[in-house]
Amino acid sequence: MREEYWYHALWLVVVGSWVFGVVYGKWGGGYGGFFSDLGKAISIPLPSQLELWQPVVYFTLTVVAAFVLSQLFFGIGAVVFLFARGVVDSGLITNMEVIISNWKLISISPVEIWTIFFVMLVLAVNMPMCLWAAQIGTQRAIRMLYRLRGKPLVKFETISNLFMIVAVSLVVGLFATFAIAHT
Repeated sequence: MREEYWYHALWLVVVGSWVFGVVYGKWGGGYGGFFSDLGKAISIPLPSQLELWQPVVYFTLTVVAAFVLSQLFFGIGAVVFLFARGVVDSGLITNMEVIISNWKLISISPVEIWTIFFVMLVLAVNMPMCLWAAQIGTQRAIRMLYRLRGKPLVKFETISNLFMIVAVSLVVGLFATFAIAHT
């Protein structure tokens, strides 16, 4: 496969496995089974299940875990673990839907608003960072496969992008800690 196609193919595999996990968890009845338990390795629990100090740790380590676990079995780990993360994220989406559907214009509590803010941080910031880290990890796995086969190496993103992802996740984890403090 040509070098420029690898980059896009890996993005398709990484994002597609997460989306399929969300669909399976939401409409396929997969939430609560094996994949839900497996997805806890790289997902963030609901804010009601966290202590005040844990969001910083979870937001940072989920990105690192997505990077590391995506390198298993030369990139197949990314498909499995991101599918499982999608199953767990379908539970977060369902929880957010329940909270928003019970809102009435005059009775919105601050706790619900902070919970929605936390879930939005997970879905809008942490999840794309995890996908990016998994894509970089998958690239490194493919690169290792090329090295083992003795073929020329494909040019991919550098590992320094992972440090930037971890730094952004650390900052977002601080915002999530602020949200937890108000719930």
